[in-house]
Amino acid sequence: MRFADPCPAILSIGTAVPSHQVTQADVCAWVSDSLEASPSQRRWLSRLYALSGIETRHSCLPDAATLIPHSRFAPGWPLAETPTTAERMAMYQQEAVQLGVVAAERALAPPQLPDAAASVTHLIVVSCTGFFAPGLDLAIAQRLGLRPTVQRTLVGFMGCAAAFNGLRLAAQIVDGQPDAQVLVVCVELCTLHLQPGSDRIALTVASLFADGAAACLVGAAGLGGDLLRLNRLHTQVLPDTEDAMAWRIGDHGFVMHLSSDVPRHVSTLAQSALATLLDDQPTPTFWAIHPGGRAIVDRLTALLQLAPAQVAASYNVLRRYGNMSSPTILFVLRELLDQLRTAASPVSGVAAAFGPGLVTEMAHLTYVPPVAVRPTAVRLPRLMEVPLYVA
Repeated sequence: MRFADPCPAILSIGTAVPSHQVTQADVCAWVSDSLEASPSQRRWLSRLYALSGIETRHSCLPDAATLIPHSRFAPGWPLAETPTTAERMAMYQQEAVQLGVVAAERALAPPQLPDAAASVTHLIVVSCTGFFAPGLDLAIAQRLGLRPTVQRTLVGFMGCAAAFNGLRLAAQIVDGQPDAQVLVVCVELCTLHLQPGSDRIALTVASLFADGAAACLVGAAGLGGDLLRLNRLHTQVLPDTEDAMAWRIGDHGFVMHLSSDVPRHVSTLAQSALATLLDDQPTPTFWAIHPGGRAIVDRLTALLQLAPAQVAASYNVLRRYGNMSSPTILFVLRELLDQLRTAASPVSGVAAAFGPGLVTEMAHLTYVPPVAVRPTAVRLPRLMEVPLYVA
C-alpha cells in the first residue's frame, strides 16, 4: 500500500512508562526465590536473564516496587490464589488510561503543533493486554478533552506488531481526508499477565515483557519538516506458523505461547516481505526493528548485513525497556529521531515488527528534516523530547 502526495506522515511522538523500574538482576532473583529454585533452575534462569539484552524494565504492578517473593503475581504463588482475569482487568482499566493519556499529551505538546488536541479528528487506540467498555478509547478521549465528535477505533488483541495496524488506518484516513489529524495511542500492560509455575515458556515470557505506552499524531506531510513520511506499508503472513506465537485469555490472565522457532520464521518472513516493500523504493538508510527479543534483532542484523549503528536504537530500547509489545516500535522511532535530525536532506528507512500469525508489518519511511534552516537559525524540535517517566 503506497500513498500519494500530500503523503501521510508521523508529525510527533510521545512515550511514557510506569514509575516502577526493575532491573533484570533483581527480577531474576525474585523469580528464583519465589520458585525456591534448585541450583540447576537458578543457573538456567541466570543465563536466560543475562542473555536477554535487557537491563531494566517498567511495570504498573505495585509489587514491582519491592519484588517480595510472596507476591500474588510471583511465579511461585499457588495458581488458585493468583489474581483472576477479572482482577487483572480492573487494574488494567485504572492503569492503562493514565499511561495512555500521558503518552498522548506528550505527542500533542510540541509548540510547532498549536492546539493539537483541538484539531484531532480521529483517535485510534491499540492494545492487546486488556479490555473494558466503555473502553480505553473513550476514556482517553475524555481525559484529553477531545471533541465529542472525534471518530474512535480500537485495534485489539493483535499483538506486538499492532502499532502498524493503527498507523495503516491512520494513513488511509489522511490519504482520503488530507485535513484529518489522527492520534494513534498504543498502551500495553504486559506484566499484569505474569503466570504462576515453572514452565519454561512462561518464565521466558516473564523475562522479556514490560509495560509502556506510545502515541503519535498522523497528518498530511505538507511543506513542513522534522517528520516521518509514511511512503508505503506492507503486511504479510507466513503460512503454517499459527502455533509459533499465541496469546490467549485464561482464567488467571492472558497466556502467551512462544516457540523457539520464532527467530528462524521471522528471518524467512522478513526476506520475502522486504522484497515487496522495497520494490522501486530507495535503499534504506535507517532501520527500526521491533526488539521482540535479542535473538530476533541479532538474526535480522545478520540477515540484512546491517551496521551496528543501524540497529543501535532497537538494542537501546530493548536494553532500557524490554519488549512492551505494540508501543515498542514507536519508542524505537523516537530514539532514531535524535540521530536523524542531523541529516541535511531527506533519508529513507524501514520500520518492522512481528506478531501472532506469524505476521510482519512493515513501513517504508522518509525522514524529512526541518525546511530552510539557515546555519545561524535556531531549530526547534517538532517531535517530543521529554522524560519518559510518568510523573
